[in-house]
Amino acid sequence: MHLVDGRIRRGTGSATIRTPRAWTATAWIGVAAVALTACGGSGGSARPSGAGDRGRPGPATASTPPTTPATTPSSDPCGGGPFPVGTTDCTVAVGGTERRYRTVVPDATARRPPTAVVVVLHGGGGEGLGVSEAGAHPLAEFRTVAARENVVLIYPEGLPARDGRAGWTDCRADNRVAGAADDMAFLDAVVARARAAFGLPASRVFMAGSSNGGQMTLAYALQRPDAIGGIAVANANLPETPLPGPCTTGPARAVPALLVHGTTDPAMPYAGGCVANLGGNCARGRVASAEATRDLFLTRNGLSSVPTSSETIDTDPTDAGPAQRFVYAGPAPVEWWRMDGGGHSPPSVAVRRPTGPATGPQNRDVEFAEIAWAFLNGRR
Repeated sequence: MHLVDGRIRRGTGSATIRTPRAWTATAWIGVAAVALTACGGSGGSARPSGAGDRGRPGPATASTPPTTPATTPSSDPCGGGPFPVGTTDCTVAVGGTERRYRTVVPDATARRPPTAVVVVLHGGGGEGLGVSEAGAHPLAEFRTVAARENVVLIYPEGLPARDGRAGWTDCRADNRVAGAADDMAFLDAVVARARAAFGLPASRVFMAGSSNGGQMTLAYALQRPDAIGGIAVANANLPETPLPGPCTTGPARAVPALLVHGTTDPAMPYAGGCVANLGGNCARGRVASAEATRDLFLTRNGLSSVPTSSETIDTDPTDAGPAQRFVYAGPAPVEWWRMDGGGHSPPSVAVRRPTGPATGPQNRDVEFAEIAWAFLNGRR
């Protein structure tokens, strides 16, 4: 787990909430709490780090997902009943478009029901289903969790955006690279099929993602809070200018969230700003800061004044800096990880990513998949 190894310092504190100018009190005040603004992502060139992300949905829809799966071709191996054991590529028709996703089902499901389903979203820049290949990407480390914990994984594949590279449509209103894919409907279909296949409640269906996949995870949490039990996001911020509807008003209920961000991330700036701004024209829109994203979840989840437990984890003193963990406990908790000196790649001990101007250095003190599962598995 890498949560207690190395040099660890513990302490307590309290949250200080800073609301960015883009979100006014009028936009966020709900019946009893300020509601959370919505989603963002990134977009860019195809590179292993996933620094190039994109996404923008059509008009936001109501928060109730479909209760039955979308139409599935009869030849699809995941078309009825539990998904096959092992790794299987599946398809589902959504709005007349065939969409692909990959399932990873542990052998143990042949003997007992899975403990949970985790939907894992790749970043933009054309990474696609490659992030599920063992050893290829930190998101593939969810396979280690799945085998150990009897968890079913689903890796959906995004469609090409206007630059021709696969990504996700999320909540940014100012993303000029975004395609027109209905990714909310696609994820609705995937979640509905998983629940029908294994008989799991929504509280045991989780979503995780990195970069543009993280932004799509945020978008799904805002628009479908009743469909999932919690989220885990690496290096993804909320947009400065969200689309109307749930992307602006926030979710109908609090959503447990684990958020991870590197302080030197050049693609999804920690302090906010243009996303993957390789051309210098901010074509992929602007995002709020990582801390503003955290603070809005704290406010929406009623945690703005709760005591905070914290620890510093530095298992690899040769990387760019330590991992700082902050826990905000409550019925819908928030866990915040600040990777000091870390860049855009998800933190990982097992899978090391190259360092470059578009990505920055990777934190190697913790495993994103492991800390995500430790948080999500506590949701019942």
